[in-house]
Amino acid sequence: MNAMFGKTMVGLAVLAMTGLAQANATYEGIVDVAGSVSVDGWNELNRNRTGGALTEEQLIAGTGSNVAGSGDAVFTRLSGSHYPAGFGLYGSNSVFTFTDSTVASNIGSLVFQGIINDFDAQFGAAPFTLTLSLNGGSEALSATSVSSVLNGGVSDLHTYTWDLSGVSAPITSYTLTLSAGFSQVLALQVDQVAAVPEPSTYAMALGGLALVGMMARRRRRAVA
Repeated sequence: MNAMFGKTMVGLAVLAMTGLAQANATYEGIVDVAGSVSVDGWNELNRNRTGGALTEEQLIAGTGSNVAGSGDAVFTRLSGSHYPAGFGLYGSNSVFTFTDSTVASNIGSLVFQGIINDFDAQFGAAPFTLTLSLNGGSEALSATSVSSVLNGGVSDLHTYTWDLSGVSAPITSYTLTLSAGFSQVLALQVDQVAAVPEPSTYAMALGGLALVGMMARRRRRAVA
């Protein structure tokens, strides 16, 4: 049983290390989120986009995530002046939304990451805000964790995380609303992250492994 458990733990560790080692497909500065069960990524948000230019008309109508392996979330400019420039979405005082009606059943948190050149240091403070509403509701949920990795240039990474473990109703859709100041947006990613199992769940899993090991030993003895 110990050998079986050891092999299982080693296998899980290898899988975790493999996931962390993978280069992020959205943008090199964006981090692969542990436990992500669904991801939507938008990159090359400029007029020189590979496979065809991103246009302002597409941005206003709503553009689906274009990174390989993404889901069906839609990114839309509701108002403001941001448009696809030579390097990214350039402009000011825009309101964007991310909408998704395909939500994993076991979601425990939502993580937003953006590579944003924030010219007037508005990201994370009014009027530069990022809020979440669930199931078409109007209630705005503030992020439970906000962080920024500032590199003094366009590769600044801004991360917002919402803890949804306390939401009792099934989550069927979400809308993220982003109110941007004077900035240039290069890449965006939203991850749906699986809920962390309760300790009792781990105990049940370990108990199941122990039972499997015990049954395997009994079979070997019976054959012998």
